[in-house]
Amino acid sequence: MKCLLFVLMLACSAAGATVIDRYTTALDVQADGGSQASVTLELKDCKPGRLVLPVGFGGVDRFQVLAAPDGVVLKLVPGTDNSVVDIELPTGIAESASLRFAFHAPDVLGHPKAKAGEKLKVAADTQLLRHTFVNTERRAIGAYELLIQLPPALRVQKIAEQLPRPKRSDLLPRVRLDRFDDRQGATLQLTGIKQGDRTSVVLNVVPARPSYGWLLAGLAISLAYLVGFRSLVKTAPSPEGQATQPS
Repeated sequence: MKCLLFVLMLACSAAGATVIDRYTTALDVQADGGSQASVTLELKDCKPGRLVLPVGFGGVDRFQVLAAPDGVVLKLVPGTDNSVVDIELPTGIAESASLRFAFHAPDVLGHPKAKAGEKLKVAADTQLLRHTFVNTERRAIGAYELLIQLPPALRVQKIAEQLPRPKRSDLLPRVRLDRFDDRQGATLQLTGIKQGDRTSVVLNVVPARPSYGWLLAGLAISLAYLVGFRSLVKTAPSPEGQATQPS
């Protein structure tokens, strides 16, 4: 009986909890591998109380609140691998609310390092952009979206990972390549994220312009082929010059 009462209390508590309707992070990646993140959070059925929001990045700093209703308090709790934002909703909060905040996230983009005795599986000029988001909050998230904007000199060569893998029934791709003005990037999206669910993306990022070294190497190979082919043509005997056997 006590167990049943406890389950009912949890159900009532969940039913009366604030709903995280939409969670969007715009990630402006810098050339040094760091990034500036701007988060927009759409809440529905708001109730007074505390909400602990995972941000999906570790080592974050330079936190600032960009927009929030009166009385709403936001506080960053940084972590080595993952950080959270404590959100306190006051009594009298409106039924729906929109919050915006920003922070700096380091080392989102960088060159991979080979393990001892192993060779890298990507070209030397390839960098990896990795992001993993886990919903550690007891509330489900209606829709999570990460907008990745690369520096002007870089582009996405390959989507190396997109989890969970898209289902045939999904109307939208898990990760799609995008363009933001004159900069390339990608968008990660997932809906209906329950507590403990995770989503992730890994992008292979390369220079937007081909390396001159590879271009020169290609020209050298082409020139060597032409010279060798010309030599073969010169040394090959022509049909007219071949001696004929007397009949």
